[in-house]
Amino acid sequence: MHILTTTSASLDDLAEPVDLRQTPADIVALSFTDSDLAGLAAAWKADAGRLPSMRLAALRDLRHPMSVDLWVDSVARHAKIILVRILGGHDWWRYGCDQFAATARAHGIKLALLPGESHDEDLRLIEASTLPREELDSLLAYFREGGPANMSALMRRLAGLAGLAGQDAEIAEPVEVPKVGYYEPTRGIVPLPQRGLGGAPPAGGGGHRRGRQQRDRPHA
Repeated sequence: MHILTTTSASLDDLAEPVDLRQTPADIVALSFTDSDLAGLAAAWKADAGRLPSMRLAALRDLRHPMSVDLWVDSVARHAKIILVRILGGHDWWRYGCDQFAATARAHGIKLALLPGESHDEDLRLIEASTLPREELDSLLAYFREGGPANMSALMRRLAGLAGLAGQDAEIAEPVEVPKVGYYEPTRGIVPLPQRGLGGAPPAGGGGHRRGRQQRDRPHA
C-alpha cells in the first residue's frame, strides 16, 4: 500500500498542480483528515495478507483541477471502490466530486462520497455517490464511532463491496466507542463508572478525594 507522508500544508498552500505518482489499487481512500488516513492505514497493515491493495491520499494535495485529473487517470479510474471523506462537503471539493462521480459511472466503480463532519447530511454527496444511501450511512458510522476495531471492520466491508472478500467473511457493524473513559491494555477503552457506585481509588492515589478526582478525569 502506498501512503503519502502527511504534511502541515493548509488549504491555501497548494496553488500549483501536483502529480502524486501513485499506482492503481483495488480500493482507494481520500480524506482531508490525517486521523482518517492513519486509521485506515493501520487497519490495512494489521490484516494486509487478507485484504486487497489500497492507496491513500490527502485531499489537500488534490486541490488543483489538474491534480485531480492526473490522479483520476492514474489511480481512481482503475479502482473497484473509491471512498472519499470531505471536510466541508461538496462545495469544498466540487470539481473533484464531479470528476469522481463521472468516472465512477463511466467505469462501473463503487463510489462513496462522505461528509467530513459526521453529523451533517450533504444531499449532493449522496446523489453523486454510486452506493445506496443505507450503505453510505453505514460507512460513515465507522468514522463517527472511530477506534481500531471500527477501522478494521470498515476495511473488511470495503473489501466485500469491492467483491474481493470471501462470501462467508463476517463483516461487523459499527460498534459504539465510549466518549469518556480510560484505557486498559487487555480491554481497550473502558467507560468511566457511574458516580455513586463506589470502587477503590486508583493505585497510588493520595486518599479518597484525590482518588475520586483521578477516577472521574477522562484519559486521552
